[in-house]
Amino acid sequence: MNKQPVDVSVSELTELLSSYLDSGPSINYAFKIVGHPGVGKSSIVRQIAEKKRFLFMDTRLAFKENIDLGGYPVPDHSKNRMIYFRPKFIPPEQVPEGYQGILWFLDEANRAHPTVIQTLFQIITERMCGEHALPKETAIVLAGNLGEEDHTMITDFDDSALDGRLAIFHLKPSAESWLSWASQSGIHPAIISYITLFPEKIWDEIHIHPNPRGWHQVSQALILSYGIRTVEQLANTLLENKHSSVEKLVMSLIGETVSSDFLSQVTAPREISSAQVLGGDPGALARVKTGDLPSEDLLWAVTGAIQNIRDQRIRCHEADTESLLFPLGNLLRFIGFSRTDTRFSFFYLLLKECGVFTLIPPALKTLESPEEIKELFNRFSDIVNPSEAHGSVE
Repeated sequence: MNKQPVDVSVSELTELLSSYLDSGPSINYAFKIVGHPGVGKSSIVRQIAEKKRFLFMDTRLAFKENIDLGGYPVPDHSKNRMIYFRPKFIPPEQVPEGYQGILWFLDEANRAHPTVIQTLFQIITERMCGEHALPKETAIVLAGNLGEEDHTMITDFDDSALDGRLAIFHLKPSAESWLSWASQSGIHPAIISYITLFPEKIWDEIHIHPNPRGWHQVSQALILSYGIRTVEQLANTLLENKHSSVEKLVMSLIGETVSSDFLSQVTAPREISSAQVLGGDPGALARVKTGDLPSEDLLWAVTGAIQNIRDQRIRCHEADTESLLFPLGNLLRFIGFSRTDTRFSFFYLLLKECGVFTLIPPALKTLESPEEIKELFNRFSDIVNPSEAHGSVE
């Protein structure tokens, strides 16, 4: 049975890979990163290599055959033998001047031909590629997609010996880490604002789109292709040109549903966001209590907040649920004080998607008002045992 990858965030992967490059040439394992298309695997590895002053070399194994890795065969007439010229796409014989080492990024490793995958074993264990020795300061990082889980074709290859030489990680991006990167990378302010308000829209794990790569592409399209650099310019463009090519291009990059919501947020912002729900915004909560919010806007915000809790629940360990309690408590306030016809639908969706039933009492205890806590338990009385619930908050 193959080794299962360990889930990591962008920040965790950055720390792990940085330590790997710092460990020197004696390290006896290589890195492998798997994840959905567009989550930023190659970008993260490239940035870390540049920061550590490693020459970054990117080879897509899906387009290589085993003979490509060995080099071009030519006759050596003087010694009556065949020799192989070193391929340009593999690391040079020596680390170039000005670099601490070489990071050889072997992308799409699990889409390569089985004979190529066999060569990976030699590359990792011997620092050799065919007859060509790699510099001892060469760090090997493999990457690949997930197969059926992300609708990509992969090579069916099972080699526990190769697995045993790899530290395997599953990269799962978060809005927080992506926004930190985006703010330093010139991403369009409309996108930064949208993901800040609706962090669950950074990517769709089930349908693949949107994803971080798609948002980056939208930013480049707006800035480079259309010269639209501000939120105001984008809003004016959309209002003055209904069904313009801008809308079509954005839709093609991140998908129809989220592009429609993103562009609507620019021209006619929703009156509540999932970030406000998770943060317990008092003004927004007051409007929920008075019924003074459009139902569609509340639906989008609460559904997005539930998805955000679900993603956090998946990422955090069982012993690390403390970080969930505050946002979960706020989400329960917005659900509890919504209209009766939507309250139970939201609550059932929360339990079904997030598996947080046992966290509800401690989450509600994070709220400041005992009266509000008791009222919320009463509002959920058909689902939560009120006697047990009240006992947990006294």
